[in-house]
Amino acid sequence: MDRNRLWVLGSIMAMVAVVVLGWFLGISPQLDATAAANDSRVQVEAQNAAYEQKLAALKAQFDNIGSLETELAGLRDSVPSDAHIPAFVGQLDAISKKHGVRLTDISVSDGEPYTPPAPAQTPAPATPGAAPSATPAPTPAPTPAPMQKPATTTPAGSLVTGDNFVAIPVSVTVHGDYGHVLDFIEGLQTGTRLVLVTGFNTTGEPSAGSRGGESTGGVVTASISAYVYVLLDPAAASPAPGTPAATTETQAAG
Repeated sequence: MDRNRLWVLGSIMAMVAVVVLGWFLGISPQLDATAAANDSRVQVEAQNAAYEQKLAALKAQFDNIGSLETELAGLRDSVPSDAHIPAFVGQLDAISKKHGVRLTDISVSDGEPYTPPAPAQTPAPATPGAAPSATPAPTPAPTPAPMQKPATTTPAGSLVTGDNFVAIPVSVTVHGDYGHVLDFIEGLQTGTRLVLVTGFNTTGEPSAGSRGGESTGGVVTASISAYVYVLLDPAAASPAPGTPAATTETQAAG
């Protein structure tokens, strides 16, 4: 009887050992693998959902690519990837004929790399307790600063830099009625090519009349200083430093 009990106990212990070993060696690894596979599946499904959203956004943008290309073409006409001076001269000629003035001279200087202005320097605070000067130093007469190309501060990460954006100084001389000259300048700033007028002076005697407080009659010769701009194509080879964008001087036929 004792021997039978020992066999029974031994059999029970053997079965328990088989079950425990089966759990640790077979079932538990399979459960862990199944859980890991489920986690991986959830991550893949989340990535697929994100990719589907991006794909939908790209499809929507592609559906609108025609209007974007048209807008880009207009912007490229306004700020081309090269100086395109002959086309600009043609634009000036068309504007002058439209407003009844005679284009007598066009001068285009070397291009200048775009340089945003330096931030204003904050003056250092006065040192407490410093004795004031008995005789204040004479204040020198202000010296007018030379004309520089207008520019705005470049934001961090901006795609417009001195390496790809060029300002080209342009001087234009026209002759005609003062009011028509003003119309010419307005047309110059609203034409196809982006033009920023920075200076304007006339010789002659504008006659009486008013438009916004300015004389609108009389024949004058007007000298106009301006800038046109070039945004270099990053796909094209960059010009060597110091290479002028364009140098052109034209005497328009009288």
